[in-house]
Amino acid sequence: MSIEKTRPPHGGHGGQGITVLLKRMRDAVAQEVSAQDRLDLLTKVIASHVVADVCSIYLRRPDDVLELYSTQGLKREAVHNTQLQWGEGLVGLVAKRHSPMVTSEAPKHPAFAYRPETGEDPLHSFLGVPLIRSGKTLGVLVIQNRAAREYLPEEIEAVQAVATLLAEIAASGELLSVEETEAVGAMLHRPEKLKGFGIVSGVALGRAVFLQPPAPKHKVFAKNPAEEAERLEDGLNDLRRSVDHMITNNASLSGVSREVLETYRLFAYDRGWKDRLRAAVFSGLTAESAVDQVKAENRARLSQSRDPYLRERLHDLDDLSNRLLRHLSGEKNGGERDLFEETILFARTMGPAELLEYDRKRLKGLVLGEVSATSHVAIVARALKLPMVTGALDALELTEEGDQAVIDGDAGEIHIRPQSDVLESYRAKQTRYHELEAIYASEKTLPSVTKDGVNITIQMNAGLALDLPFLDGTGASGVGLFRTELQFLIGSQLPSVAMQEALYREALDLANGKPVIFRTADIGGDKTAPYMDHGNEVNPAMGWRGVRMAVDRPGMIRPQLRALLSAATDQTLWVMFPFITLAAEVDEIKALLDLEIDRARRHGKGLPKDIKIGVMIETPAAAWRAELIAQKVDFLSVGGNDLAQFYFAADRDSERVQRRYDPMNGGFLSFLKNTVEKVSQTGTPLSYCGEQTADAVTAAALIAVGVRQFSLPAAFVGPFRRLVRSIDVGEASAWMAEHSIAPEATLRPSFKQYLRDAGVVFE
Repeated sequence: MSIEKTRPPHGGHGGQGITVLLKRMRDAVAQEVSAQDRLDLLTKVIASHVVADVCSIYLRRPDDVLELYSTQGLKREAVHNTQLQWGEGLVGLVAKRHSPMVTSEAPKHPAFAYRPETGEDPLHSFLGVPLIRSGKTLGVLVIQNRAAREYLPEEIEAVQAVATLLAEIAASGELLSVEETEAVGAMLHRPEKLKGFGIVSGVALGRAVFLQPPAPKHKVFAKNPAEEAERLEDGLNDLRRSVDHMITNNASLSGVSREVLETYRLFAYDRGWKDRLRAAVFSGLTAESAVDQVKAENRARLSQSRDPYLRERLHDLDDLSNRLLRHLSGEKNGGERDLFEETILFARTMGPAELLEYDRKRLKGLVLGEVSATSHVAIVARALKLPMVTGALDALELTEEGDQAVIDGDAGEIHIRPQSDVLESYRAKQTRYHELEAIYASEKTLPSVTKDGVNITIQMNAGLALDLPFLDGTGASGVGLFRTELQFLIGSQLPSVAMQEALYREALDLANGKPVIFRTADIGGDKTAPYMDHGNEVNPAMGWRGVRMAVDRPGMIRPQLRALLSAATDQTLWVMFPFITLAAEVDEIKALLDLEIDRARRHGKGLPKDIKIGVMIETPAAAWRAELIAQKVDFLSVGGNDLAQFYFAADRDSERVQRRYDPMNGGFLSFLKNTVEKVSQTGTPLSYCGEQTADAVTAAALIAVGVRQFSLPAAFVGPFRRLVRSIDVGEASAWMAEHSIAPEATLRPSFKQYLRDAGVVFE
């Protein structure tokens, strides 16, 4: 294979080589011959251009068999006779993995499948690239050589560009017969079931709408390159004007929002990007296909980078390309379009402000590709009770605008184009959800007392003023955790004292006399603001964060304490400090609070009538010596998420290890019980907060080991109250004492069965 001829089209001989190849492919497709002859012409053109001994095209059939449809270099009798199952051989492996595969010794690869009818015995080197369209592999393009050699990144990138084009041609009807094109369309529109992570519970049904709608369908090859070049120029000018308009006519834009648009503007005016687009157009592609082609080349190149900044630029380039495609087609952008009566919004990522702009009556659920449970948009979605699933990136590729979609925020499942029986099943589940919500609302005034008379305090978590109305709706006794770091993470600079005070005062007013426990900003480590010089920590979750940062940088924590003191004038201020490890740290942080109290008195400022100080127990070190910490504060709260990850030495944000432990492990529960008992001897109240409390089985186990106060997401307050009122603490504690010494990795199955047998309402 000639390296020069397969270098990506961004200048030099490589750009000229790929341009020539695209022209030759266009000419082959335009031939008035049979579909098979057109395909054979294409393989011949590709093989001769890249100087390969063999070029083959395998296409996926409706039964998921990969059939050899055309070849240049293998025996002709193998065409339509050689078939590989999905995942079989190197070709099947490329299709299954949806990614290129390279080997210099194909026969020695453990996945190699020998097919004697192909005559491939003398071949050694293998390069296979999937033909991907709408997230689905439609086939595989294979390049083979007799010599054992390594294909260079530039060569792989060029073949990927050709494969992207082949997939577009196959789906467009410009290559295959009518029947075969229909079969491809059927594969692209199959029902899909995807597994992600449930972020906000609930079931939502509706039609798919994209935050940034996908590019409309278009022809691949153009009849008049000059006209396409003119269309491209007009589209680029429209794109640039729209980006300029957004920046110059939106004075409210600041921080990250403005930086994103400035990045768009830099890319939109980039001369190299425009030159590559024009080169693709003059090779014979339509303006739309040129954009797709260059986007694929950028993705192939940048996705291999180890630099996270460069990988992040993929999102910018993809978004810019999609915007250009919409300008070329005249379609509207996401925020300008009408929604379906029942809409499921799909996006790679989005901000909380964007979410709030949508019509809440029509928006029923969210599917986001790259957000966490603690992201700003997730917190807003939770406040709005908007079912949300994340982590299934394929969902964006496999879905088309207007497709029927179902999301299950509890199971983390996404169904695209579901069959009627699946749809009816979820409609029934949705009805059940609404019925339960009505039941929970009717029970909100019932006391949270167990069957054997033990009082359990139920509070809720919050992070926005949007959350506070749920205090009355759920009947929670107060806010056990108000996360204050959101203000610090959203903006481009430290929020002012006035801004912070306004938020805290609003929260207290909306709570209408119920206690609100404000946790000071838990930033640093893995939650960094754009204005912070945080350095590069190997393990940020265990690094410079929480109270550690507050003590080292009092200029960040003291203004927040000042705002809290002022907001709670003549009221009781409940303030809680995160990530305490040692008792001595309590003294350090209390000293900073005392400085702010003295400052307020000197300036004649009002103060709270009472101040309750608490800390979070989030590390084994703090849990082990919790009785010493308890003697220095008014209350404690166990941060279950962090405590579990440190106990098991398993990062909860790591996909590889986050599911390798369960807080229902007997050792962890015994460890918690020990902490609860130590604190109880001091008389200091202790609560438990964290996403674990949203799991009914875990919540029941926590009651069994002695926890008597909980703070949990608003959506789970109703179910938790029902659990509390149906459990006998004495019996549950006896069961736990007997079984917590069990060697099993988790007590979940056996404890769940106990709860069922005991008649506890938890499902």
